[in-house]
Amino acid sequence: MGKRKIKRSVELRHNKRQKDEDSKLADGLFNKYGKDEEDDQMDQYEPEVEENEDHDDVFDNDEEQDYELKPRSFQHGEAQDLVEGLPIRKDGMIQRVVREIERKPVAEPEPSSGSESEEEEKKEETKDADGFDDELDETYKDLTPTQRLIKTKEDIATLAEGLIEDPEENIIMIVRLRKMASSRNPNTAKLALLALVPVFKSISPAYRIRALTETEKREKVSKEIQKLRFFEENLIINYRHYVNLLSAKSKVFFNSSKVTELDIQLGLLATNAACELATSLRFFNYRSDLFQILVRRIMRTPANDTEYELFEKCVKCLEELLTEDYNHGDISLEVIRLLSKSLKNREFKVDESTINILLSLEILNDYDPNARAEEKEQNRLRKKDRVHLSKKEKKQRKEKKLIDEEMRKAELAITAEERERNQAQILKALLTLYLEVLRAKPEKLMAPVLEGLAKFGHQVNIDLMGDFLQVLREVSEDLLDISKNETNLSNNHLRQILLCIVTSFSLIANLPTKKVSMDLNRFVEYLYSILPILSQDVELEFSHKSLRLIDPFASKATIFKPNVNISTKSELLLRSMDSIFFNSKSGSKKRALGFTKRLYLNLLQFPEKTSIATLKFLEKLLGRYEEVKGLYTTEDRIQNGIYHAEIDEVERANPDVAVLWENVLLEKHYCPTVAMGAKSLMNKAK
Repeated sequence: MGKRKIKRSVELRHNKRQKDEDSKLADGLFNKYGKDEEDDQMDQYEPEVEENEDHDDVFDNDEEQDYELKPRSFQHGEAQDLVEGLPIRKDGMIQRVVREIERKPVAEPEPSSGSESEEEEKKEETKDADGFDDELDETYKDLTPTQRLIKTKEDIATLAEGLIEDPEENIIMIVRLRKMASSRNPNTAKLALLALVPVFKSISPAYRIRALTETEKREKVSKEIQKLRFFEENLIINYRHYVNLLSAKSKVFFNSSKVTELDIQLGLLATNAACELATSLRFFNYRSDLFQILVRRIMRTPANDTEYELFEKCVKCLEELLTEDYNHGDISLEVIRLLSKSLKNREFKVDESTINILLSLEILNDYDPNARAEEKEQNRLRKKDRVHLSKKEKKQRKEKKLIDEEMRKAELAITAEERERNQAQILKALLTLYLEVLRAKPEKLMAPVLEGLAKFGHQVNIDLMGDFLQVLREVSEDLLDISKNETNLSNNHLRQILLCIVTSFSLIANLPTKKVSMDLNRFVEYLYSILPILSQDVELEFSHKSLRLIDPFASKATIFKPNVNISTKSELLLRSMDSIFFNSKSGSKKRALGFTKRLYLNLLQFPEKTSIATLKFLEKLLGRYEEVKGLYTTEDRIQNGIYHAEIDEVERANPDVAVLWENVLLEKHYCPTVAMGAKSLMNKAK
């Protein structure tokens, strides 16, 4: 019986404890602890227990344990309006401390007209959105426009001076200065926009600031490092907002629709500021955004003199970046990628000075893609020549390499492999762009693209060689067809044909002759056919660098010429003939005779400097081909027909029977140097 009673008491205790736990979840912590109707109903199904002394003792113990689990209840109203504090001891008794929650009275909105309150809310929203607004600033209230302008200048000068003097202490000032640059007041926006340029140039470091990793953020550092990190973080955030502001303002052009005069002025100022920052902070963060601003500006044709001055400044800025990026190449790669993308979007409808920027690529001057593979094979060590290293030495060597790599990145140094990689990517992007321009055949861009190919053509890959030569042949034939329909070729067309010829021979200059053989006979015929036209060209020795009188009625946009190394047509002619007879296998005896006769015909009309250079070339040609000496005399020769000077094909012109009667006339030339050169050639031919 005793065991059965104990077992029932345990069951009762378990059931009561479960009901108490359920009541806590149902009623909450601050409600009264008690049974509900469901509990009463459940009690009806509980078995009756015999009342005796043993059971009463057990039940009393259960009630004591259950009482410990009972939550404290309040009798002062709803629990959500009460909060319990720490208990206090008073008169030897521990008393509970309960107080009501103090709630702030909610003020009901007064009915009003809604005009003033709504305007204030709108002003606050515009202030948060637009940044600084001097109309809402208390320091600018009750000031006349003149006083407000003076006050604005003083505030901007104070902020800029404080930032330049101690940037780490006063870095918070840059937030206000940046917000003033986005103000709705035009004077405030202009002054702050320009004031931030020298500030960023002065306080920004000459390296890229990277974001901290999660591990670095959790590390404990000194106060100096914390201060430096705080400065760099605020600098990067505000500089990013400022660059975004410049990018947004610079998208406005003179021809843009729905723009005001203020928007145009801010666009010019923003582009000018981007030029300054792109040159000075080329190694800092967000330089690609600055380059994009400059590229976007030069893609548009200037509408007036003010825009043209800014256009010229952007072109010079990009040329300076490419010229000074000789050791790294990463800046050149970013610029050429931006230019390529923008030119394709504009369908190559841009000014020629945009393409001439690429002629300033100094990084490709010492790049030889064909010799790089051979050098790698030579520098590769054989297995027997390698030094044996133990595991410990290999581990130390690997750790040293990692340390050297971190130091190199910190010093912004670049390895030879990275430089070669940049050179290869730049050359690939450049040649791809040139090929796409040649296939599109835009009239204004043909000459600068051909000149760029003549400069960088010797670095072309063999895979692209056939495509380039095919395009060059098509361009030359189209221009020669124009000359047949018209009386004379234009100055630009003549230049394009000469550039096609020079470029074609430049492309095959560094090719291994044993592996590849290219036939350039068509380009030789093109040059032979345009020689009479060149003799009548009055601008044969002129280029964009030549000094000329300025047309007083012309606009400033027509005066500016691209600041690149542009050769004259006379120089291109001599380079073409030198490539044919001395730098390739295209030269032959019959071609030497035909070119000599036609050059003597041109010498009677050539300018003085071109005549002297041509005579020196003929002297060099005479030393290589002995058959040319027979043209200076009528003795000991077999006549086989007559010479046809009007035929533009060397083989059909029969140059073997020609006689250089023009040499006698050149001996009477007004220039003594030309006369002496003609006599010298006659004496060497005897």
